[in-house]
Amino acid sequence: MVSFDLKSLFTSIPEDLALTITNERLQEYQDLAGRTNMSISNIMKLLEFVLNHNYFWHDTTHNKEIFGCAMGSPISPVVAYLIIEEIEETAIATAP
Repeated sequence: MVSFDLKSLFTSIPEDLALTITNERLQEYQDLAGRTNMSISNIMKLLEFVLNHNYFWHDTTHNKEIFGCAMGSPISPVVAYLIIEEIEETAIATAP
């Protein structure tokens, strides 16, 4: 049995990794057309926009998250789940 402790996961996710894994998962998803009429390209453009425009309010100051997914953003748990799933699958596939 293996256990991992993820510290500050949302703000530790590299944008390029999030985009790559999300794109791969969307390409693999067979029923995407049945769930949305958006193309993968448009979904990826929207995700890139959201990841690049992470603004938050703290101590009377408006700030921009410069790395990773923003805490409190609705997309952050989804992206984090995809990253964790990829790590798990890689670990299982390469374990002796």
